[in-house]
Amino acid sequence: MLDAPPKSPSRRARLRNPSGSNASAPSQAPSYDPSFSLLLSLPRELRERIYHFALTSPYPFWWPNQAPLKHLVGVNLLRTCKQVYAESVSILYSANKFLFTHPSDCNVFRVVASPASQDITCVYFRIREKDLRLWTSYLGSKTTERSLKFDLPKLKHLWIFMRCGSMGTPAMLGQLAHGGMGLQGLHGGGMAGLPPAVVVQVQAVQNALGQQVAALQQQVQAVHTAQDGNNTDSDETQDNLVPPPPPVHHPAMPFAQFTQGMGLPHFANPPPPPPPPPPPPPPPPHQHGGQPGNVPTVFHHGHGHTQPHTLYNSFLRFEREMGIESLCLSLQETRRKETEVKIVCIMRIPKREVDRLYRIYPDELERDRHGDARTRFRKLHGVEVSLEISGYDVSGTGGGQ
Repeated sequence: MLDAPPKSPSRRARLRNPSGSNASAPSQAPSYDPSFSLLLSLPRELRERIYHFALTSPYPFWWPNQAPLKHLVGVNLLRTCKQVYAESVSILYSANKFLFTHPSDCNVFRVVASPASQDITCVYFRIREKDLRLWTSYLGSKTTERSLKFDLPKLKHLWIFMRCGSMGTPAMLGQLAHGGMGLQGLHGGGMAGLPPAVVVQVQAVQNALGQQVAALQQQVQAVHTAQDGNNTDSDETQDNLVPPPPPVHHPAMPFAQFTQGMGLPHFANPPPPPPPPPPPPPPPPHQHGGQPGNVPTVFHHGHGHTQPHTLYNSFLRFEREMGIESLCLSLQETRRKETEVKIVCIMRIPKREVDRLYRIYPDELERDRHGDARTRFRKLHGVEVSLEISGYDVSGTGGGQ
């Protein structure tokens, strides 16, 4: 029949409902879980490595001042969730270094910072001479309210940088330059071109070092002489034994006097050189029968520690006035056994004289990339102490080499 509608094909009927075949597709896709964290799905060991990478810096954090270098530390990681904060906040304090310039700053930091600040293991202290008494009181205190022992209970590494004095400061240069000192005889050699005041102070340093070297050479010669004599037979009796005289110990000069040109008045002529060292003592007689006699011991510092290091020994002659000894003693009863303490005493002289000292003592000084020289660390009252010689430019010399 023409008036009857044609029968619809099966293919066309399926196209009328194209979404019917995909009705179950959305139910098969995985649903998004907002509580899922890829970081927290990692093992704890891997998460801690990520925390160390994101939260540590090779440079110390200054407080309350800003550090001169920018720290690329992702502290926003601590704000993600409570679990991440609990796992990582201790790393922020225990794996970084912190620098304080006043004892009150270190004491207040414990109050204003997170309770995790008690996990700090490494701190740097920069001490000024005028604050020395405050620091010794803080380091030696045993009170719970204000002391290094209770502010940093987990401290393992303590570095103290103390500026012990500056030779040739502008005020000193002006004072000595107008003293009318005729220093033409001192301007020869490597010191040509230096201001007169700086020449005086360089001569003072060299004189002090020369005295120490001569004294040590005398002691070494006496030891070798005594050892050679012990290998020979002697017929003298024990009644004739005479102990050798003790080594000459030059009295310590106040550091303030040392920095002003060995304390010499301003004469028209340069100060005379130091007197030559006394002759070595005679070899001691030996006991009968080839037994060893009295051998003079190596010179010991006044505080009971041996210091064969000539430059370091010259420096320690001024330790009492500069406060190095008081710093070491203040830590004797309060420092923990596991805490390593190192003190770096910084002295400033012209750069060209740093080069001169390095040439004189190449085995005793090590230079860094900035050109400063530093001795090796040596024990003083159980504390590692080093002397750093920092150079500065002198106007008119261009910091010449």
